[in-house]
Amino acid sequence: MQFKHLGKLCLVFMVCVTGFFSCNDERFIPIEDDGAAPGPVYDVRVENLAGGAKISYALPDDKNLLYIKAVYTLKSGQVESKASYLTNNIVLEGFGDEAEREVTLYAVSRSEKLSAPIKVNIKPLQAPVFTVFESLGINETFGGIVVDFENPTAVSGSVNSNMVIGTLRWDEQLKEWVQIDTYYSGLTKDQFAVRGLDSKPYKFGIFIKDRWDNHSDTLETELTPIYEEEIDKKKFKDIRTKYAVPQVGALPISGNRMVEGVDYSTAYPIPNLWDGNVANFFHTKSGFELPIWIPFDLGVSVKLSRYKIWQRAVAGGYFSHGNPHEWEIWGTNTPENPNSWVIIAHQEMIKPSGLPVGQNSADDRTIGAAGQEYNFNIDAPAVRYLAWKHIDNWASIRGEFGFLHVNELSLWGQPAK
Repeated sequence: MQFKHLGKLCLVFMVCVTGFFSCNDERFIPIEDDGAAPGPVYDVRVENLAGGAKISYALPDDKNLLYIKAVYTLKSGQVESKASYLTNNIVLEGFGDEAEREVTLYAVSRSEKLSAPIKVNIKPLQAPVFTVFESLGINETFGGIVVDFENPTAVSGSVNSNMVIGTLRWDEQLKEWVQIDTYYSGLTKDQFAVRGLDSKPYKFGIFIKDRWDNHSDTLETELTPIYEEEIDKKKFKDIRTKYAVPQVGALPISGNRMVEGVDYSTAYPIPNLWDGNVANFFHTKSGFELPIWIPFDLGVSVKLSRYKIWQRAVAGGYFSHGNPHEWEIWGTNTPENPNSWVIIAHQEMIKPSGLPVGQNSADDRTIGAAGQEYNFNIDAPAVRYLAWKHIDNWASIRGEFGFLHVNELSLWGQPAK
């Protein structure tokens, strides 16, 4: 009886094994076989674009048509682009020169059968990588250089608009270029700074590269960064309640006087703002009428160049809750005179992704964790006393009431000697 069952099991096993090897011998083919290949596209029209082309066409009348395929050559070799049968055009990108070239179009069925090829010539306009290069402006700034550029063909939110701007420094000892910074941007107009350099002449080189590895030439220039140093935070002091709060700029909607932002509790005092620890944070009480005034003493008069703030990574992430959204920074050397304060910076924080509050992209999180840097007005006077004028936070954009929390604040400039 047992041998009979064993024999049946062996037979089942042999059938399974046979089936397994039979399946392995089969080729992977489309699930459908829809018969003949579709007809080709027709009435083809070309619109040459910056670094690419838009090819429009009429579709063949075939219910089994799935997509249109374009085959062409880029710097990296032969590539393909596809467009659904639901549209009548295909956009090609990534060309690094303006030479005329051939593109082959195929209509493709659901069973991957190709139509007869249709060949069309395109002649891309100047690639964006070179347009950006031609727009470059480079100037010295505090502790480094500042680079301006424009990318008029950029499409907001499109990865294809992204440019890599590389900054090089000539190393006299090595007798070669050394890359010291890489900046990424998909904006139509942008600016970035390269910092941390001594105040001495440097030979700089700037180049542009796109996602298809098209490169510009290198723009060479010699500049001398303006001297700056990080301001010693050990000299900072809280001066809230010591002087009268001036009434400057926009005031509370209610008409009440602007007030100072006092600490939420002893756990989050204002010295956390400058203790050098980006994990601690300063937190004001909640429910203040906005704006609120937060003055402090630098301990020395400074011609300020730039500052950097670190947001608090609350439950909603960066760019949320009491993190600053819009603010001003005011300065004076005579805080006892309420009329002596002058505005030296005004900023509205921009969220890189543009996503709603509470939703953060990887870039949002990276930038929030690294801290964000801003410049003071270039013509601002040297001042000893500063005041952060908190206009609104991310949880209360344009709101009447709010609060503020910030992990850390660092300042750079030229201290008075």
